Amino acid sequence: MVFYSILISFAPRNERSFRFKMIDSKLDKRTLILECTLNLISEQGFHGTPISMIAQRAGIGAGTIYRYFANKEELINELFKDIKRDIIKAMLNNYREEGTYEERFMHLWKNMVYYFMEHPKEFQFIEQHRYAPYVSNLTREESFMILSPIMMFFIESKRAKAMKDLPLYTIIALLYGPIVSLLKQHIDNNQNLSTDRINQAAEACWDAVKFK
Repeated sequence: MVFYSILISFAPRNERSFRFKMIDSKLDKRTLILECTLNLISEQGFHGTPISMIAQRAGIGAGTIYRYFANKEELINELFKDIKRDIIKAMLNNYREEGTYEERFMHLWKNMVYYFMEHPKEFQFIEQHRYAPYVSNLTREESFMILSPIMMFFIESKRAKAMKDLPLYTIIALLYGPIVSLLKQHIDNNQNLSTDRINQAAEACWDAVKFK
């Protein structure tokens, strides 16, 4: 996008989901394409966002997009995985394995909430597209691998009898479902997701899965 090189420093943080990388003083085109795709899909939806519109928003030719992605479906799958990488990076920010299982859980859970609060477009994208037919099984498998540090924490917690011996997908459902509900209420401005409410919800989620 033409104005990015001039105005990027003025864009609000929550409007810049991806870190803009500089290569030979030029904005990394792959990152730019992904960023414009995310913004357009949040505005127009998947079917209302053709490659030509993404190219126009990015200020590049459609052929340039096809140098990075074979088609729109591949672009969406790569965007999905990139967001998952950002999520795990945020969750592990300042994470310490020396804490108790409860402390580590609270840190990971709340970090995910704070990430989504700062990145509502990414949250809505993941929620709208994680079960979409154009998100491939390979992408789902790779996404699971991206989040493997969290899965390993669950496994370790179960072995230590700090967490209930439930299937991983059951644990994920118990812990992620409340995040989705809280974030939807927060984004829709129906409820203010305050620090107290986040802490209360985190404690309730831990109570749901901790070993008793």
